[in-house]
Amino acid sequence: MQKKIFFSLVFLSCSIILMSTTLKLPRIFSDGMVLQQQSDVKIWGWGKPKQNISVTTSWNDKKYNVVVNSDSVWAVKISTPQATYKPHTITIVADGNPLVLRDVLIGEVWLCSGQSNMHMPMKGYFGQPVTGSMEDILSSENENLRYYNVKQNSSLEPQTQCEGVWEKAGIQTTGKFSATAYYFGRLLQKTLNIPVGLIHASWGGSKIEAWMSKESLAAFPEIKIPTEAPEKRVAPLRSTVIYNGMISPIAGYSIKGVVWYQGEASQRDYKIYPELFKTMHKDWIQKWDMGKVFPVYFCQITPYAHYTSKSAALMREAQMKIAQQQEHTAMAVLLDVGEENILHCANKKAPGERLAYIALARDYGYDMVPYRSPEFKSVNAMDNKLIIRFKYAEDGLSTFGKDLKNFEIAGADKVFYPAKAQIVLNSVELSCDKIERPVAVRYAFKEYVEACLFGINGLPVSSFRSDNWDDVK
Repeated sequence: MQKKIFFSLVFLSCSIILMSTTLKLPRIFSDGMVLQQQSDVKIWGWGKPKQNISVTTSWNDKKYNVVVNSDSVWAVKISTPQATYKPHTITIVADGNPLVLRDVLIGEVWLCSGQSNMHMPMKGYFGQPVTGSMEDILSSENENLRYYNVKQNSSLEPQTQCEGVWEKAGIQTTGKFSATAYYFGRLLQKTLNIPVGLIHASWGGSKIEAWMSKESLAAFPEIKIPTEAPEKRVAPLRSTVIYNGMISPIAGYSIKGVVWYQGEASQRDYKIYPELFKTMHKDWIQKWDMGKVFPVYFCQITPYAHYTSKSAALMREAQMKIAQQQEHTAMAVLLDVGEENILHCANKKAPGERLAYIALARDYGYDMVPYRSPEFKSVNAMDNKLIIRFKYAEDGLSTFGKDLKNFEIAGADKVFYPAKAQIVLNSVELSCDKIERPVAVRYAFKEYVEACLFGINGLPVSSFRSDNWDDVK
C-alpha cells in the first residue's frame, strides 16, 4: 500500500513539473540531429505566453533569450560554427527547468523529397530490388551520416508537428531509408569529410501539387483545393495535403537545399509542370526564409514502357526546360537506368550519386567535376544530312560500345524514320535514304528506350527533339 502511495506521489510530482514548464519542441529538434553549418539556424517551439526562454549552445557557450509570444510560439536564431565531428549540446530552459538536446552535430543538411523512386528504401520493395544494397547496407555504419524520416501524413490544414526520429546510418537503419537519398548523402559525407544530415519526406504516387501550399496554388485555378480529408490511398493525388502534413512541420529547419525525385505522377500536366515546379520552389524559399540561393536538384524520370499517360518523353523534355531556365536548379539525367517493365529502377546509386555530383560542383567548390550530361544545342541541315551539336560535350561523345541508334529524322511532312547516326568529334551526323530534305530530329523520344549516347564523363544524353509537334507520336 505504501509503495502504491509513493509511486502515485512521484507520478503526481512529475505531472506537476511537466504542466508547469509547458515547453514543447517540434520533434525534429531532438537528440542526434544535424544542424546546418555556418548559418543562423532557427530554433522554435511552444510555451506559455510571456514565458522567458533561454537557449544555450555548447560550441560557444552563448545564451540566447526569447519571450514566448501571445500565440504560445517562440523562435530564436542561433549561430552555428564550421562543421565538426565533435558532438554538442543545446540547452533550452523555461521556468528554471532545462531541456537538453544531446549529440548534436554541425554539418550539411539536405531535404530529400518526392514520390516512390525517392521513397524506395535500400532494402527494396516487394519483388523490386535495389542493386548492390546488401553490401552497401552492411558497410553503412557511419555515425556522421544521419537520417530523419518524416512519417507520411496528409492534412487539410498546415501542421506544426510530424512524427520522426534522428538515426545514425548503420545496419539497423539504412535498409529502411531512401536508397536515392542514402547514395546522395554517402558520397557527400565521404567527399566533404564532415557530418551530413538527410531529412527524408516522400510519398509514392504523389503529384507535385500535393507538395505545394494552398497559397502557392492560387495561380492555378484549375487545380482544386480539397475540402474533405482524402483517404490515404488517394492523398498523394490531392493538392496541398502532403505539404500540410509533411513539409509545413519542418519548413524553417535550416537546410542547404533539396534533392527531388518526382514527376511520374504529373506527366499529364507536362505543359504546366515547369511553372508548377517554379512556383513550388519560390514558395519553399519563402517558407524556409533562406534567401534566394535555395537549390533544388532533381532527377529526370526514367524510361519505362508502361506509363499510363504515354507522355514520358514530353515530361522529360519539360524537366529539361526547368534545369535550363530556372535559377538554382539542375537535373540528373537518368536515361540509362530505366527498366522496361519496372517503374522503380534497381540502380538507385546512379540517381543518388549524380545528384551529389551536382551539389559538389555547384555548392561545395568542386568546380572541376564534369557533372553535366551533354545537352542538345542545335540542328543544321547540310545537303541531305542533319548535324546535331551539343553543349557540355567539350571532350567529345561516346557510345561506350553500344550501337548508336534511337535517332529519328523527318521532313516537312512530319513523318519520322530511323536515321543512320555517326559521331563526329562532339557532334552527330544523321541521314536517311527515305528523306531528301530532313528538317527535324528526335533522339530517344519514347516511353522506353535504352540510352546509347554519352558524354566522356559517362553521363547520358537526355531524350530530346528539335520540333514542337506534340500531335506527332
